[in-house]
This record gives sequence, C-alpha cells and structure tokens, in this order.
Amino acid sequence: MALALLDLVFITAPTLCAAADGYTLSIAHINDSHSHLEATPLTLLIDGQKTTVQVGGFARLQTLVDEMRAANPDLLLLHAGDAVQGSLYFTLFKGRPEFEFLNRLGVAAMTLGNHEFDRGTAALASYLQWSKFPLISANIDFSGEPSMASQRVPTRIVKEIKGERIGIIGLTTESTPQTTLDVGQVKFLDARASAEREVAALTAQGVNKIVLLSHLGYAQDLKLAAAVSGIDIIVGGHSHSLLGDALSLASVGLVPEGPYPTEVLAPDGNRVLILQAWKWAQMLGRIDANFDAEGRIGGHSSYSVIPVSDHFVRNAVSVAPESSAYARIVQSFKPGGLLRVVKEDAASAAVLAPYTAQLAGFHQTLVSKTDHALLRGPNAGPGPLVADSMLAAVPKAQLAIVNNGGVRKDLPAGQISVGDVLELLPFANTLVLLDLSGAELKVALEGHIHFLIGKKHPLPYPYVAGMRFTLAAHADRGQRVTALEVRDDAGVYQPVRKDVIYRCVVSNFVASGGDGFTSIRNARGLRVDTGIVDSDALMAYLKPMKTVHPPIEQRVRVLTQ
Repeated sequence: MALALLDLVFITAPTLCAAADGYTLSIAHINDSHSHLEATPLTLLIDGQKTTVQVGGFARLQTLVDEMRAANPDLLLLHAGDAVQGSLYFTLFKGRPEFEFLNRLGVAAMTLGNHEFDRGTAALASYLQWSKFPLISANIDFSGEPSMASQRVPTRIVKEIKGERIGIIGLTTESTPQTTLDVGQVKFLDARASAEREVAALTAQGVNKIVLLSHLGYAQDLKLAAAVSGIDIIVGGHSHSLLGDALSLASVGLVPEGPYPTEVLAPDGNRVLILQAWKWAQMLGRIDANFDAEGRIGGHSSYSVIPVSDHFVRNAVSVAPESSAYARIVQSFKPGGLLRVVKEDAASAAVLAPYTAQLAGFHQTLVSKTDHALLRGPNAGPGPLVADSMLAAVPKAQLAIVNNGGVRKDLPAGQISVGDVLELLPFANTLVLLDLSGAELKVALEGHIHFLIGKKHPLPYPYVAGMRFTLAAHADRGQRVTALEVRDDAGVYQPVRKDVIYRCVVSNFVASGGDGFTSIRNARGLRVDTGIVDSDALMAYLKPMKTVHPPIEQRVRVLTQ
C-alpha cells in the first residue's frame, strides 16, 4: 500500500506563469555540488513533524534528469560551479569521480567556481581533461600561468537548440585569490566588465538569447542583472542560496533567500530571470522560459525538486513502511510539491559503489566520540577544538587563529571517524608558526571579520584559542574588535599591547593572507611552516579523549547591538 502511494503521489508538475507564444528554452541546473556524490541526511518538517531523510545524491539526480530528457530531449543541463571540495570523495580521489558523474548526467556547460582552484591550476588542468563538457569563465585570464599553457578555457559557448543559437557566458567570483591558497599567475578580472564584453560579442553575432552561468553569489547576480542589458537568464551559484515560494518552503522547515526565479529588470527594461539550486546536489532546478521573436522573455514555467529517499527517521527510529505514520508521511507529499521521493538510478549507484567502498575504512576507523552534536559557533562545536588542537601540536605558540571557512562541517552526536575529521578539515593545510605584534593581531582579526561581512556570511568571526575578544559586527571597520586579550603562561588573560610580539599558529592558507588576513601575510617577523597537517593535529588531540566536549569559555563575546 505504501509503495503504491509513493508511485501515485510523487509527481512533480511546474508552477505556471503567463507564457507568450514563441521559442521555449528548457534548462535544468545544479550548483555547488561540492563532491557530495551520495545522498546526505537532512531533517525536514514532514506531516508537521521533524523527519530525517536522505536527500539528493547523483544517482537520484540521474533519475530526475533522465525523466526530464525523456519528455524533452532538448533539455539544457547546466552547473554553476564548485563541483569539487567538501567530502571525503574529493580528499581521496581528487575530483575524478565528480566529473565522471557530471559526464553521465550530460551537463552541457559549467562555469568555474572558486573551489575548482583549491588544489592549484595543475588540478584544474586535470578537470579540463576529465570533463566531456566545456568549463567556461569570461573573467579569468590564464595567459600568464605556465601550467595552463596547453589548456583552453572558453569565455563563452554557443549552442544550437531547436534551431536557435543560445549564448552561454561563464563568470567566476573575483575573490577567488583571497579564498584559495594558490592560483598561480592566474588573474581574475572585473565580472561586470567581462559580462558586458561577452554580451556585446554575442549580440554582434546575432545571438539574442543569452544565459549567464554565474559563480558570483545571489546578491551579486541581482546587482549584475540590474546593471547589464542583454542577459536573459542567470543560473547562479557560490552563495548556496535556497530560492522558492516562502510558504511552500516554510511548510517543510526551510527559509528561502528569494523567489524562484527572482525577476529583475535590466537597464533596457527587459526581464532577467535569476536561478539558483541550493547546494550539495540536494536540489534540481528547472525552468522553461518563453522568448518572443526579438529574444525577450515573456512567460515561464518553473519548479525545483528536492529528491529524497523513501526511508524516514523520527526520534532516531526508522518509520516502519507498514505503519500509519508512514502512510501519513506519504500522503503529506503533494503532486507538484517541492519534495519528491526518487529512486536512485541503478547504473549510477553501481558506478559509485567502488568509490564508496574505499571510503568505508576511513569512516570505520574511529578517533573519538561525542555525546551531542557539535554545531559550529564562536564558542561551541568543532571550531574551538580545531584551534585547541593547533596549540597542542605547536606548543611554542601562545595563540591560534582559524579562519571561519576552514571548518567545513558540524559533527553529529556519536562516533567521530577519520573520515569525519578529513571532511571537517579537507584542505590538508599545514600549520605555520609566526610572530605578530599586538597591532598586527588586531588588524588581522578586523580584516577577516570585514571579509566575512562583505560576503554576507552569517557567522562573521574566526575560531581562536589562547585569546579572547569582544566582537561588534555592527560597528565600523577597525572598531569591531575590542577587549582583545591573550592568555599568559599562568593561564591569566592579559590585555593585548600594540608593541608586544605574540607567537601565533595558523594554517598556511591564513599565513598567505587568505579570507582577509592580509596583515598576517605582510607580517615580517618569524615565520616557520611546521609541516604538521591540520587534520593530523586534530586527530591527535581528539584521540586521548574518551568523550569530546568543546571548550566552554567565551573566547568570542558577540555583541548583537
């Protein structure tokens, strides 16, 4: 009975807007899949109760895309960047399976995201070789980088679909050199100027239907759409933005950043449709956009799908398929709704299985355990533990600073495995011992906080150990960090003095000025790369603990107003 209901009710239909007669372009899209090749658990409100379900994964995406293509062979599938970095698959296999699955999906084009540069330009050259589709970006200049001399990254492509030429432009966030360890001699150019140049070139060729594949972020896409004429659709990424109907998303416990699609008027008065499909291959976006003879968008039909498994968990207990609770869950899914139970494509699952088997040993090798979930926060979760582990690994240091983006995940309650640690700290950064004056230390913290605020990051603080300060994010730059103190040898916190030198331990990424830590990069004092890998330091710190508890001291005192 339950399976019959599943087959009956999980049918997705588009939400229709008024459509004009003319040419229709059908696009499906994903972004920021971040090496999440298999499904991930997510707790949603289903039938009014918190329910954990497996969401996404490339085997389910394959099923959805295959269904869409069966109905519409001209479907254009696009990826808006950051295909790699974020799971143990990338740590172990360096991106090859990610592109294998994107090839299987039949992606038509992908713009380069900042995380495509995480392993340097030599790795990017490998991605270009593995990919059967073009990786594009109009605002990256590779001409001065030797490792890319034999590679070509187009600024744009033109595809003919149903007798019409569709221009596709790529853009990559200009902040990539500040968020990535080493981009070599690659230059990142102004995104708006690059977009204007590419639109003009396509228009001169008679192309009047233009899609921008953007890895700039939702807020930047809104600004660009309002500033540049000639773009019809922006398929975005980078900000992991969830777009959709507020009431529909609220009913499953989610909050959108804006509608799907978000409509903006370009300077010429034409409509621009802005799309984004959340993150981690947990959502597939779909739009059918109708164009008139002059290439202007009239109507559209659009929807997003969050593909889920048919296994539901409540209060840490699986819901039995024969139970009335299971039947109510099934009945709560509405035709055309956001959530849809999707079976995994068997062939894709079989291809993934050997990779997953190699991960098993890492997930089965235990480091420690925790009685409760470790959720990221300034004085809680794994961040302060990472900072403490750096001080333990480099005992000559007085204090440790960890960039906010260096800690990549929360840890659920239960066993902590080697795989968990490698996913938590996936960059294999080494620890650097260096000297900062008190003045440089304050400027470093201010710079990182300003960088995060500029990115509209919801958590604008670093993780620290051996020090504490008060953070007023609402204050002006230079005045956000006050009451800055460093712990002395007796364990007593002392006010920081501008002219005193403090010995610090940071990652090599922070030492190179990443994420706004420019003053650390420019510091002229002692600087020694210890060669200790951050994940090794964390494992060594956690192993002796029978049960892990994060520090309870208030290292970052956050003022709300």
